Amino acid sequence: MTLDEKVNMWFKNPWMLSHRGFKVIENVYFVGNSWVSSYLLDTAKGLVLIDCAMQENLYQLVDEIYALGFDPHKIRYLLLSHGHFDHVGAARGIQELSGCETWLGKDDAFFYTERRDLIGCEDHVPEFKIDHFYDYTTSLDFGDIIVKPVHCPGHTPGTTSFFFDIHHEGKILTCGMHGGLGAVVLSKEALEASRRPLCVQQQYLDNLDKVMNLKVDVVIPSNAKHAVNYDFYKISDNDDGTGNGFIGPTAWSRMIQGKKQEMLKMMAEGR
Repeated sequence: MTLDEKVNMWFKNPWMLSHRGFKVIENVYFVGNSWVSSYLLDTAKGLVLIDCAMQENLYQLVDEIYALGFDPHKIRYLLLSHGHFDHVGAARGIQELSGCETWLGKDDAFFYTERRDLIGCEDHVPEFKIDHFYDYTTSLDFGDIIVKPVHCPGHTPGTTSFFFDIHHEGKILTCGMHGGLGAVVLSKEALEASRRPLCVQQQYLDNLDKVMNLKVDVVIPSNAKHAVNYDFYKISDNDDGTGNGFIGPTAWSRMIQGKKQEMLKMMAEGR
């Protein structure tokens, strides 16, 4: 079954992607599905949602937020990692539900004005308001959690990764989410079909190198299916509630290195 066939099946049967929400570590909660991740941050300035998955899965997102003891009407901020349908599809619904402010990488803004085809499955993404573009020289201050956005173009031009510190058992740990590791959209065939230049492959590699050696103690993948060398769901199944299972000082570099090797192999094969 091709990816397009899978996506069409999911649109018709969104319950197939259902996944339980769970606490990752202090004030960080997974509320996504089995295909793409969404994270809820409980901050001093209100609830922050990182990505919102597909429109068809909005009801699951809302249910998981409630199940974890939070009110989705109180989401104050929505941070989008990039402009693809499976990360932004429910943005309109979340905005209407909560009145939240929304951020996106500026280099993906043209998806919504000139090239809606680059959203992918654009008919499944209702128009939504973009309130702010990330300023990569300035962090987002949510009181007790300060999120540093980092521009990581490749997967899309405006792909944005997020890094922030949390307090855990007397220590300060850094959480990291790469905004877009999927290489399938970077194949030669996919780039030609989307009218994007082949040099994007090297841009993706360069940005992997830029972030590979950052200090990250807790990896929160934007798409666990793309997080090679890091089994996020398996860790969640075995976690004892402390979050200690998610702490892995080498997990980030292993994940990024795995994606680099995947891209290099693709390029070597002329794909």
